[in-house]
Amino acid sequence: MTTRTWHGGQLRWNSETRAWSVLATGRRDRPHVGRAGCPFCPGPGEDTPPETWRLSGGDGWLVRTVPNRYALSDRHEIVIESPRHDWDIPTGTIAETAAVLSAWQLRHRTLRKGAAQVAVFRNHGSAAGISLAHPHSQIAGLPVLAEHARRDLETAREHHAATGRRFADDVLAAELAAGSRIVFADEQIVAFSPFAAVADYEVSFLPRRPAADFAAAPPETIEALAHCLRVVLAALQTELGDPAYNLVLRTAPTGYEDAPFTAWSLQLVPRLGIAAGLELATGIPVVTVAPETAAARLRARVSPTIAS
Repeated sequence: MTTRTWHGGQLRWNSETRAWSVLATGRRDRPHVGRAGCPFCPGPGEDTPPETWRLSGGDGWLVRTVPNRYALSDRHEIVIESPRHDWDIPTGTIAETAAVLSAWQLRHRTLRKGAAQVAVFRNHGSAAGISLAHPHSQIAGLPVLAEHARRDLETAREHHAATGRRFADDVLAAELAAGSRIVFADEQIVAFSPFAAVADYEVSFLPRRPAADFAAAPPETIEALAHCLRVVLAALQTELGDPAYNLVLRTAPTGYEDAPFTAWSLQLVPRLGIAAGLELATGIPVVTVAPETAAARLRARVSPTIAS
């Protein structure tokens, strides 16, 4: 049995699965509040640790980052995405969403110092694990590499060694050639339902010019990603009635920012059900809506106004 001291708990190594798990009993004390008394809303009720960064605008701030009071790491921050409690990506502007993504980049570069990897994610809805409704995302620098990140790295390295190409390049080429799983695409970003999805209506976002490090993506790519996110999330809301979801950034672990074989992407995973017996027994996801069907339904829901 192997344990490592963890911020507010422990990291425990499972020698059978060769993966880490986190013991963080203090997370049970996280607050669950609505608009009244929201600590992220500006004004007399605002209650956060001292901010680590802010983007100012107008008469106050547009985006700000603060340490997470219920952190899973000594480098765990909250990105408060807007001063508006009712703000959301599908109804916000491209510039507002791009500002959030730029905050991810900036804080990623800061928090990866001394970390094995940086996790960036956005939870939406109670079924996705959200405790505060005010729009926010999270960034955490981790001292160990997650099993899926290590596996993805190895797969990408092996593919590049065998073909001379990034795995992401071949995935993107296959999806564009098939066409049936494309949800939305422009000159910079392609959003598609993966062939072997892990959840109903899962969507992956890949840049047309894959690169290892999300934090180094140029402003024009970030703006295009912001636009694509707005379009797809608006379509998802129209189709499914604002479902809970997790939005997860996949990017190069620390030390691999210039690797020629890996590529960053975003993964959107709706939380439409719970894992049942087969999933728990085998680790194999069960998807009930074919990715081709999900993509077609979402394409049909893309608003011409938002997409233009």
